[in-house]
Amino acid sequence: MSTEASNRIEPQAYWEEATLEQEYARIFARGLFVGSAERLAQDGDYDSYGVCGRPFVTRRMDGALRSFENVCLHRANLIDPPGQGNRPFRCAYHAWQYDADGALLRAPMADGACIGRRRLQSCATIERDGLVFMAPQGDLPADHGAAALADIGFARGETFHRETLAHAANWKLLVENVLESYHLSFVHGDSFVPTGISSSSTSREAYFGDDSSLRIANRNEAGGKGRVIAGAHGDYLHAYVFPNLFVSITGGLVGFVSYFKPQDAGSTLLEWELFETPLLMTQKAPVRAYIRQNAIDFTRKVLNEDLAVLNGSQVGIRHARGPHQLQPNEGRIAHFHATYSRMMRA
Repeated sequence: MSTEASNRIEPQAYWEEATLEQEYARIFARGLFVGSAERLAQDGDYDSYGVCGRPFVTRRMDGALRSFENVCLHRANLIDPPGQGNRPFRCAYHAWQYDADGALLRAPMADGACIGRRRLQSCATIERDGLVFMAPQGDLPADHGAAALADIGFARGETFHRETLAHAANWKLLVENVLESYHLSFVHGDSFVPTGISSSSTSREAYFGDDSSLRIANRNEAGGKGRVIAGAHGDYLHAYVFPNLFVSITGGLVGFVSYFKPQDAGSTLLEWELFETPLLMTQKAPVRAYIRQNAIDFTRKVLNEDLAVLNGSQVGIRHARGPHQLQPNEGRIAHFHATYSRMMRA
């Protein structure tokens, strides 16, 4: 068997729960993107979420971001309820409370002699350029994902919209869909194609360890919005930071951050947000408002077009008679498969 063939992901890996358990231990436990720091700006702000069925929380405490297993040491209730908010780090069941290091701070009416474990399991957490990554096991390098993001000129401005979208599909199908432009003309004929971005557009791929980037040239001669706003252009720039972060810049004006958290082998929660680039923030208010609303409408349309084919792919993958037959224009998928296979063998 060739090396390339051995790196192809087999169909059962997209629906077997046992595979997801291995993926958690070998991939997600080593590091993933969990959200934007601006959502956790004040002490007491929290984001409680699940990854492969395991509960975690990331909090702003004593001015720093910290992540923990979100399981009370007493009777295993969730300390922070699912979602986001601001509250003391205190379990609502019996009011056991924890400090910024995850140590038990107080346990009302409890007998200290009956308490053996006094510290929550913590997770390495880093914040860089407004992006927050955490690792339940091991450490994260401070420059995690930096090269791919730098290649697309990532510079975050003001976030203006956030949504979530549940997929009845395995997380790897979401990754593969985002990494290729082959499907654009066939799935996004009413969205991407009229803007000048299609399956046949000229593109450039680049690779940075486990991560990758893509630039797709706009086929419209004038480069779209660049005719109106000096410094803008019509190209689409995209970065993938393994395993779960996608960042794109459209026309030099609007940034898109999306990331997912696997729920189980057949479902994935995608979270996404839009932000203005520094260039767009220099424009007049009516121009900014017009572009922001167009970006929201466009992104919703594209994501729902993708949702339909991804949910269909999840049904079909259970009956596939072999791994994907990848084409030359799906090089980033091949790179993802190779990265995935290497980590799953480690």
